[in-house]
Amino acid sequence: MQKISPTPQITETVYESLRDAICDGVLQPDERLIQDDIAERLGVSRQPVHLALQQLRKEGFLVETGRRGLVVAPLDREFAMELYELRAALDGAAATAAARNASPKDRTRGQAIIRAGRNAIANGDLSAMVSADFAFHDFIYQLGGNRLIADTAHMNWHHVRRTIMLLAGTPTRLGPFWDEHDQILQAVVDRDEQAAGDLAKGHAIASGALLSKQGEGALPPSTPH
Repeated sequence: MQKISPTPQITETVYESLRDAICDGVLQPDERLIQDDIAERLGVSRQPVHLALQQLRKEGFLVETGRRGLVVAPLDREFAMELYELRAALDGAAATAAARNASPKDRTRGQAIIRAGRNAIANGDLSAMVSADFAFHDFIYQLGGNRLIADTAHMNWHHVRRTIMLLAGTPTRLGPFWDEHDQILQAVVDRDEQAAGDLAKGHAIASGALLSKQGEGALPPSTPH
């Protein structure tokens, strides 16, 4: 993490810096976060750090552990599965709606995003691939036109980003993601609502299963309720 120049939006900047460090694995699961240390590292006062840490705790990126204080939340198998179950529901509905609204010009837009994702994989750039993955799904959300679906998906996007960044391993393993994106796009621009919804839902479920499998040994087991 680099030092931050003071601005009127300093708390938001501190929040984003810490969130990105967590999502990218710079701050590792179970790592303790000490407010004064973070303020010194970022070159800011304690107040924006305190506010940013509390926001990250509310969003589930940090957990309170008693005497150890705040630590980076672990990635457990149950959370990963639940996250992608949510994605399956949202993405299936969004793709169905997108197929109702699609026009031929949308194929070009979608294909450009898919090329960016494939290029990122070829270059071994996991961060760029994750950005392209978000761009593709956001393209489908916006085409679907349901703001509540888009807003809910965006609220959880950084948890998805963190799951991919910490569990994916070698980017080339994620090639199937982009084959499936291509199939979803084809169904959407063909205005095949049933196929688009089924493919998007299946893609989310398969992605969650793939990441969970690749995270075996890294993810703690689910805790029974």
